[in-house]
Amino acid sequence: MAINPTDTSRRMRELATLGSIGEVLNREADFEAAAQQALDRLVDLLGLEAGWIFLDEGETQAGRFRLSGTTGLPPALGEDGGRPLCVGSCDCQWLYRHGRLDAGVNIVHCSRLESASGDRRGLEVHASVPLLGRAGPVGIVNLAASGRERFDEPTLAFLTAVGRQLGMALERSRLHEARTLEARRTAALEERARLASEMHDSVAQVLFAAELALRVAREDPRPEGREAALERGAELVGSALGELRGLIELLRPPPLQVGLCAALERLVSRVSGSVRVQLEVAELHPAPEVSEALYRIAQEALHNALRHAGAQNVWVRLGRRAGRVRLVIEDDGQGLSGLPSGLGIAGMRARAQQVGGVLTLRTRRGGGLKVEVKGTWPA
Repeated sequence: MAINPTDTSRRMRELATLGSIGEVLNREADFEAAAQQALDRLVDLLGLEAGWIFLDEGETQAGRFRLSGTTGLPPALGEDGGRPLCVGSCDCQWLYRHGRLDAGVNIVHCSRLESASGDRRGLEVHASVPLLGRAGPVGIVNLAASGRERFDEPTLAFLTAVGRQLGMALERSRLHEARTLEARRTAALEERARLASEMHDSVAQVLFAAELALRVAREDPRPEGREAALERGAELVGSALGELRGLIELLRPPPLQVGLCAALERLVSRVSGSVRVQLEVAELHPAPEVSEALYRIAQEALHNALRHAGAQNVWVRLGRRAGRVRLVIEDDGQGLSGLPSGLGIAGMRARAQQVGGVLTLRTRRGGGLKVEVKGTWPA
């Protein structure tokens, strides 16, 4: 097996591989899935036997790396999900921890290969390539072939370039995850504050009015006055109970294990019979985080239409048009003027933005409100 090619066609293949790996990293939202594809291509391009990836998750000084992807592992290393690669130590990780792995290294002694029991398919050593981020290595790609042949310098330079591609992509992925998590935390805090404000502005005030009605009933000497006050108090308590049920509904975890379409059907089925809700859904299956965002937006828009806009009819539609997933909630209520300032709108926009969608609100033709969220999500 030749692992140090010098012919022009091989170099052209390396350039093509760099380009294709870049495309995969830009296209694939899941870094580890993209890195697995890159690893498969590297092993195939260089005619190697096996490869595996370790990621640095902040515990490398304690000797802990996370095994992220593997390909072509021999039985001695591949058993139990690659567990032999996670036991003991290896020179590649020593080099990493001591800041000596800033470019591809040819032959690295591997005690894990040495101590592995079973069929190793002739593997004795491996080359190590750092995943290079802006501030230094963030992981390791190990590539192995039988024997002890070395990569030539151009091939090591090519592998280092691939490692830099992967390292930068990993940093981007982690930054995106951190921003998404922070956005979710912020949205959750805003949601709590909004619900607390709504409980104070609606439920608490209604209950205060009910308390006044009950005081009147207790103090009014006239039987007809007491009866009227009691009826009014009962109406107000019922209204407060309805408000509380609506707020509790917003806090329920979405039943997305049955799929987005079925979850929307369940949501609509719980609406009071005094309001007519029409549901039209296509059988779409977006990613879980997209499904949750769309469900929560529909839930919030429906709550606003029923509790604040005084709608008698609501239309909920989920489908795809021109390659974009569209969720539309329309009502014949009071439109934007019927909503207290900012009620849930910021939360809906934040949910759409977190998953790469766009939310718009506009007055519906004929009166009412139209809430629409669109995104180019696989479904």
